Amino acid sequence: KNMGRTSRIRNRLVRIVHSRPLRIDSHSEFVELCKWMSANGWNAVSKNCLVTKPALFNSTGRGLMAMSNIAPNHLLVQIPQSLLITKEKVLAEISDLLQFSMTTAECLTFFILNSKFNGLYSSYISTLPKSFSVGGLCKSQEIAALPSFLQEKIMCNQNFVLKKYEKIFAIWRKIYGSTLSLELFQWAWFCVNTRAVFYQDSKQHSHGLNKVDGMENNMALAPYLDMFNHDAEVVVEAGFNKTTQCYEIRSDRHIKKYQQVFINYGPHDNMKLFLEYGFLATKNLHKAVEFDIDVLFDLVLGCPSKPCCLQTKQIALLRQLSKMGNLFCSQEGFSWNAQIALTMISFNDTQLSKKFCSPLEIIPDEKQINVLGRKLVNYLIVKLRESLNQAHRIPPDYSSSSFDVAKLLMEDMINILVDCILVTE
Repeated sequence: KNMGRTSRIRNRLVRIVHSRPLRIDSHSEFVELCKWMSANGWNAVSKNCLVTKPALFNSTGRGLMAMSNIAPNHLLVQIPQSLLITKEKVLAEISDLLQFSMTTAECLTFFILNSKFNGLYSSYISTLPKSFSVGGLCKSQEIAALPSFLQEKIMCNQNFVLKKYEKIFAIWRKIYGSTLSLELFQWAWFCVNTRAVFYQDSKQHSHGLNKVDGMENNMALAPYLDMFNHDAEVVVEAGFNKTTQCYEIRSDRHIKKYQQVFINYGPHDNMKLFLEYGFLATKNLHKAVEFDIDVLFDLVLGCPSKPCCLQTKQIALLRQLSKMGNLFCSQEGFSWNAQIALTMISFNDTQLSKKFCSPLEIIPDEKQINVLGRKLVNYLIVKLRESLNQAHRIPPDYSSSSFDVAKLLMEDMINILVDCILVTE
């Protein structure tokens, strides 16, 4: 009897050990990171509030593990201002950059490249990811296998990053007189894009940039803190505390010892997470399938019950609506703008004769939404399944990790669309 009890205890302990994440804080790169941070302002107060350690998790890979039970609103991490890598700090260290008009994201990317080339900040640089699975790193033959609306998103992302590369390449060559590979630039750019936190730029370095560039400002790199992974259900309080002069994060969750500690990157759907961060969130409150007006045009023009072309006014209003965005369907049904689009594309001559200054003046017609909406969803499902079949023909040994995530995204979209059909019935 005692033998049986001992065996059960032993088996339970074995299960606990195997299910527990693997701690990696003793690895040299993390030991060196902590030494460097301690030597540069990470004092006893900041270190003592630290309740996590780096670990490897089955679900996410590297992340931060709770070393004790953590109560809601407890301080998870505190990074002193002296350790934050800001635009101001980069320009102070690389003064040659002052002659150029650069966004914060561009400056931080240049900082990572400069550090990598010259062996600077190696204790931090060595902890950055070695590769990424973001949408922009899909190969051309992989993009060709994807549905058109996903192709457009990825190619737009690639073109944007290419323009950034050309700008940084020109600055790099002017300062150092050497070349810079696209591959290395992409790595540095995605390090910044996936890891930077919100931090207000100093006023002296925030002038002379347009609104588009402004979206790439007010950010900083935060060593150690950037190892937190994303959970869409977590609510966090994060930001720079002017009293403590530290960047701090608190979570609304009660976290048990040895569980992974998550933060929230923002209200992003899985398409956004794929394009910007290179992963999908299984439990995502913001799951949606975006579509553009051209998808609706393709659908209507292929319908024998509709005329072979739409009226000019109809197309103009739909284009106007398209610029406003928010055309998507989710597990709850169609967005408001999608409902307007589905109503408007079904308009007859009498309805079109009315004067509309804006498509938002149109009241959605539930009957038309249900009829055309189901056709739209089925159309998208067919396109996604065709693309998935084509994608699976590419041998796994020749596909990128980004493409693997893209295939999961398409499967996720199909599930969302199926749920959308059930809602509209």
